[in-house]
Amino acid sequence: MSHSRLKPAPGLADAEVLLGLGFGHARFRPHQVPIIRAMLRGDDVLAVLPTGAGKSLCYQIPACLGQGVTLVISPLISLMEDQVQGLRMRGISAAALTSVTDPARRRRITAALLAGRYRLLYVSPERLETRSFLGLVQRLPVERVAVDEAHCISDWGHDFRPAYRRISRFVAEIGSPPTAAFTATATPATRTDIETCLGLRRPSRFVSSVDRPNLRWEAEQLPSFGTAVRLSMEALRRTLRQHPDSAAVLYLLTRARAVRTAEALRRLGVSAAPYHAGLPGDLRRRLQEDFRAGRCRAVCATSAFGMGIDHARIRLVCHIGIPGALEAYVQGAGRAGRDGEPARCLLMGLPEDRWLHQRLTRGQWPCGRSVATVWRAIPAAGSLPIQVLPRNLTGVMDRETVEAALRVLEERGWVRRTVAGSSRDSRVAAARLQRVLPPPSTTLELRRHLRRGRRRALRRLTAMQRYLEAGSCRREVIARYFGERAPVCGGCDNCRV
Repeated sequence: MSHSRLKPAPGLADAEVLLGLGFGHARFRPHQVPIIRAMLRGDDVLAVLPTGAGKSLCYQIPACLGQGVTLVISPLISLMEDQVQGLRMRGISAAALTSVTDPARRRRITAALLAGRYRLLYVSPERLETRSFLGLVQRLPVERVAVDEAHCISDWGHDFRPAYRRISRFVAEIGSPPTAAFTATATPATRTDIETCLGLRRPSRFVSSVDRPNLRWEAEQLPSFGTAVRLSMEALRRTLRQHPDSAAVLYLLTRARAVRTAEALRRLGVSAAPYHAGLPGDLRRRLQEDFRAGRCRAVCATSAFGMGIDHARIRLVCHIGIPGALEAYVQGAGRAGRDGEPARCLLMGLPEDRWLHQRLTRGQWPCGRSVATVWRAIPAAGSLPIQVLPRNLTGVMDRETVEAALRVLEERGWVRRTVAGSSRDSRVAAARLQRVLPPPSTTLELRRHLRRGRRRALRRLTAMQRYLEAGSCRREVIARYFGERAPVCGGCDNCRV
């Protein structure tokens, strides 16, 4: 074919046309242009942009301008479905393959992918581990891989998902296309971990300031949960009175507290609902839709709520009980004021917070004896259905400890998870576990790994406690934690601005 007849590679001018015609925006936001330019060049990318900065457009626009498929790896079904629905409303071809996709729909999506009719395909990191999905993707012209919520890769960060650490293996098996990682919050250590785990090759790095000038930061240590609920209700009533079309998110450390707080708000006449991972998936999706549509004014949630929630008019985010890490707090609080208008971020510390987090840390980083027990419960030869493992250990340890130990074993490569079928994600019944014989130094190496994990969790919790107790500018405390220069305070309770 003559070179004169080849279609020129898309550039920024094409992206600007698509921004207006396809997405209805007049101009790019400040950090989007260099990221899109790097992706159109085929660079590997690491982008750390605050909540509401428009991360999704940075990979959606290059995907629409390309000729192949962009594979988007995302942690939540609701997040994938929201993005796919939004793209389709704009006439952009996109699909998601999830554990709730029915077989007929899956077959239609597969046929359309092979026919070249989709530009974006959304999947969870766990789906990458199914053999049938690998076989499908190896038949597709994958132009790039976009990893959303990339902080989930790093046990230095928060919301850790072990399957994220195995993405690089999948990317290598499909020919190592350009890879881009996106997240809202990441310390320098987390950014390094993301690059290493994904195997990014000389990535173009874009790290914007974590500071959001429109947010007012406030924190207080309170004597009891009841006091915190009462004060949060006062803040909520004041917010809804001042901003009639606004909404609020109240984060709590346990499911029981989320339910109790929502019930208390409803008794006051506020349309509120609890949200946590124990609710059925269809109910969680309905609650998210009610919240976005304004039918629910306040969500009382655990950390299960938030990723990808696109609600511009959240005027109050209140944490009752401190999160385990400043990254998690800043990302959660950053869901306020996505429209750039003023919003409040309240943190209410409680006396029992440290004890609760110590219990959670023991669950996340179990003792070496528990990990060894789980490893021995998996056959030395052959494999074991994943749902059988907790039953075999009933009376020896609780299910949460079994799952935590299994996470450690998978992450370190001592146990392999395989899925034969394509109908479900690897977290459910189709998965089987196979023991990989460890080296002679396993016991010592394992103990060191677990100690390092517990120490990191303790350091993150200590940094969170320092923020709560700080007598200096809270914006400065946040900036220094993320390795940034202290900004001029636009509003915090210590600076009284």
